[in-house]
Amino acid sequence: MTKIRLAAGADENGLAVMLADLLRQNLESKPHKVRDMQAIERARIAILAEDAEVAMTLAFEAGDLTVYDGIVGIPDVVVRASSDLIIALSNIPLTRRFGLPVPGKALRELLGAMRKGTIKVDGGGSHAATMLHLTRIMSVNG
Repeated sequence: MTKIRLAAGADENGLAVMLADLLRQNLESKPHKVRDMQAIERARIAILAEDAEVAMTLAFEAGDLTVYDGIVGIPDVVVRASSDLIIALSNIPLTRRFGLPVPGKALRELLGAMRKGTIKVDGGGSHAATMLHLTRIMSVNG
């Protein structure tokens, strides 16, 4: 079974705790998302909430996830945004068949934020499949 755990010290990082809880709840309430979790064989995704001066690392390993406080190791992908934008990523609606973001207001806002530079994703292009799986796991929709 897929496990999500907080590394030592991550329980002091409110955003890390909130994101770990969100992912756990999504996997419990939507068991089909477990396939996406298991599809991420090995990846490190650093998430920096610049407004809150908080960082975390999502370390995926063979279908399990460890959430660290701060940046741990060398991340494959780095996401920089405000804490509100990071949480808003969980509200992007997904298509039923392929689990892709649905064109609409939420997607337009996300793309607009990327164009303005209020959300930056470094390394996401070379790890597009990982980011798609993470988007599907994070989404409370679909």
